[in-house]
Amino acid sequence: RGHRRRRRRDDCARYRAYMAALFVNPHVFVDCVDGERFRGAARRLAGSSRRGTTLAASCGYHTTSHALVMGKKPKIACTRCKSTFKRTSGALSTVCNRCKTLPAAAGDALEGGDVDGVVLGFHSPGVQGVDVGDSEYESSRLSAALAGVAGGGAGKKKKKSKKRAPAVNAKSDPACLEILADLDKKTRLIDRDSGEDALKVCVETLRAAKVVAVDCEGVMMSRTGPVTVLQCATREVIFLIDVQSLGSSAFGARGSGCIRDVLESPDVLKLMFDCRMDSDALFHQFDVRLENVLDVQLLDVAARRALGKMIDRVPGIAKCTGTHLTGAETAVADDLKVRVKKLYSVEESTLWATRPFTDDVRRYAALDVWLLIRLHTKMVFDLRDDTDDWLARTFKASAKRVLEFRELDVAMSQGVFTEESTVAPAF
Repeated sequence: RGHRRRRRRDDCARYRAYMAALFVNPHVFVDCVDGERFRGAARRLAGSSRRGTTLAASCGYHTTSHALVMGKKPKIACTRCKSTFKRTSGALSTVCNRCKTLPAAAGDALEGGDVDGVVLGFHSPGVQGVDVGDSEYESSRLSAALAGVAGGGAGKKKKKSKKRAPAVNAKSDPACLEILADLDKKTRLIDRDSGEDALKVCVETLRAAKVVAVDCEGVMMSRTGPVTVLQCATREVIFLIDVQSLGSSAFGARGSGCIRDVLESPDVLKLMFDCRMDSDALFHQFDVRLENVLDVQLLDVAARRALGKMIDRVPGIAKCTGTHLTGAETAVADDLKVRVKKLYSVEESTLWATRPFTDDVRRYAALDVWLLIRLHTKMVFDLRDDTDDWLARTFKASAKRVLEFRELDVAMSQGVFTEESTVAPAF
């Protein structure tokens, strides 16, 4: 690989040398009977310093070669005293420091050598008025060409960096503030103080909706770690159900028209993100058996595989948001995540058992299910021309995921996953 890089670098240097020669003296073809003869001679001159003098003499040019040593800066021939010196970074001068202190002699001609085949000076005896050293203008053009060829400094072309979009400030950007205001407007908190009427309204709203986003939060939530908050959202409203205060009454009895019936209904689509841990906790703590679940994490894998990409690992919610949603939505999600994570470290993972909720914690809980609705809409739109039935395959894979953790003999702990659990399943 290093050999190929050196060859490409040498080829580029030789081509720039050839172009520099044409740039400085555009009348050079006048001396050659055949223009193709000069092109071949210039290429060979750039490629071989040993044959360069003979070929240049045959075409009417004068050159001096200086060999390059790997890892060292090339030396430049002084246009006055013919001595060699190292060009400092950013310098465009072809005169050594000693000659700079001396007054310039009248009629100094710019004749020198080449650096690794780069022509520093040449003249065309057959054409009058085109000697390189006859004008300061030609000298300045040659200096600029040399600076670009010798490498480094101001003459070296720098690789253009990709322009990145400016970061969105979630605290001041109008779009971000609109999202936060929308979250505050849609969020409804249901706890013991809200009464049974609020819970009945929640159940009726969720049963009337075709798509419901569901998420759970808790203290080291698993089949042994308690579920303290259940988030459910439609396109119009977000419910935060305080399971810690309501207890098992939050889910009710099977067949009594409560939250349990919504979660187990085959007619209501439940959107979840990595449903394995939530399904395990709900089943072992409240005997809730999730049905008709679409895992948005797997839907992202399907959407990218539909584009022909090789996906071997499942993504996180942050990556899905950054891939499919707008910059404002991503900025709000990242900002709330950073602020809530700080509270996690302070409260030692008991954040979701603390009452009352702070504004950031309440918005963070509402944002989780709000994002699932947005992600589902965007991904289904991306799969609108799906010919490989990726959506149906995602439903089958999601049904297997619902059972994956809850059928294990050993409980899985939150945040502790095996290598196999992060692999994107084949479906």
